[in-house]
Amino acid sequence: MKKSPITTPVELKVEAAVNASESPERVIAAIANVIECSPEFRYGRRVIGRSLEIESLRTIYEQIRSRSAMGVLRRMLLNNRVADSTSFLLNKQAAATGIVVVIEEDQESPLGPIRITLDCEELDALIDWLVPLD
Repeated sequence: MKKSPITTPVELKVEAAVNASESPERVIAAIANVIECSPEFRYGRRVIGRSLEIESLRTIYEQIRSRSAMGVLRRMLLNNRVADSTSFLLNKQAAATGIVVVIEEDQESPLGPIRITLDCEELDALIDWLVPLD
């Protein structure tokens, strides 16, 4: 993983719904497979995880390159941007097996997506580091 040029803190929030047919432990495991954080079952039927470390994106950083999905992720990060915040979605079932699959719509993941929100004062640099144009 290339060293990040970001000098300001990066706040990472991960969130996924737990459906009646799912166990919270499996959703927590799915998130932990793709994001390095400590997800917890809270707020009724949701799993929430947070991190202040850019290293938490290691799996996404590495797998997004091997799957040639950088264009999709970059488009989502730019389209979902609001000020110093942006978000993207991952397929929950794929994450359960440790595979990063970026999706554009909630409906692309039958059990619901994993939503990842990034907050950073240097958001342009963060996006360029995670999914460069070249």
